[in-house]
Amino acid sequence: MTPLVTIGITAFNAEDTIGRAIASALGQDWRPLDIVIVDDASTDESWAVISALMAAHQEVRAVRQTSNQGVGAARSQIVAEARGDFICFFDDDDESAPDRVRRQVERTLDYEAQFAGGSPVICHTARRQIMLDGGSRIERTMGERTGVVAPHGVAVARRILTGAPLDDGYGALATCSQMARTQTYRALGGFDAAFRRVEDTDFCVRAALGGSHFVGIGEPLVTQTLTRTSDKSLAGELTYKLMLIDKHRSVFDDARHYRYCRDWTMTKHHWLAGHRLRFAARMGLAALTHPRRTWQRLWLALPNLDGNRAFSRFHRNNERS
Repeated sequence: MTPLVTIGITAFNAEDTIGRAIASALGQDWRPLDIVIVDDASTDESWAVISALMAAHQEVRAVRQTSNQGVGAARSQIVAEARGDFICFFDDDDESAPDRVRRQVERTLDYEAQFAGGSPVICHTARRQIMLDGGSRIERTMGERTGVVAPHGVAVARRILTGAPLDDGYGALATCSQMARTQTYRALGGFDAAFRRVEDTDFCVRAALGGSHFVGIGEPLVTQTLTRTSDKSLAGELTYKLMLIDKHRSVFDDARHYRYCRDWTMTKHHWLAGHRLRFAARMGLAALTHPRRTWQRLWLALPNLDGNRAFSRFHRNNERS
């Protein structure tokens, strides 16, 4: 029997893009589909666009939050509403290739049959990012190799939180390219509503600690158009990344390792924000007090230098606008 897939879309003040995202969901070559949209109390015309498409397509249904609760809460509402065997998340300003759902289902089922041994499997795809200046780049994902056991378990949590090296473990784990079984999301309690940013990272850390395997598709099946919104700020990113480290303190080797990773996150924030003198001062101190860890993290960060530069440019341009 062909599995029912729920496509979950969160929306907030996306009147210019939500119609395109829903059209992308409707354009999937996989059926049956259950398309669920949660509008997080938009103040623009997003709900009008959603309502019109819901009236025109029986596969589309929507929930409107009475107050803005953040993306973590909105994603958890999708988990609660889902009728499908799988949930595939789309974002309100992204578009997915017509074969995205099918290929993620096939990748997941194939991996489950060969390697998972009953453990949860979470599948992401690479993404094409369209920057504010019109340029584009490919963001890779974790677990792109096929025919082998994918990154899984505590090693993934340590890779995310501490930067520990992990074979085939480099690349992003963004929810906008994510699919897993509905029961996987529910077993983990959905997304933590306390996180208005990096809720996807927190989910993946919890999933990894629960033994999940992370498989990927190397082709960019999601086109992510980076948009200016008030909730996207480097200060906000830092707040929630530090909160993430504090929440998962047990993953670190000891108190010294925890403090080092917290300091590294703040040091990286200064680089992203363009605070070069503060960055240099903090990096110099880190190299003196933790030379081995600092040089290892710098070396392992080199493959993602392009991504960090793009992330920095996006946020600095966003905050200047």
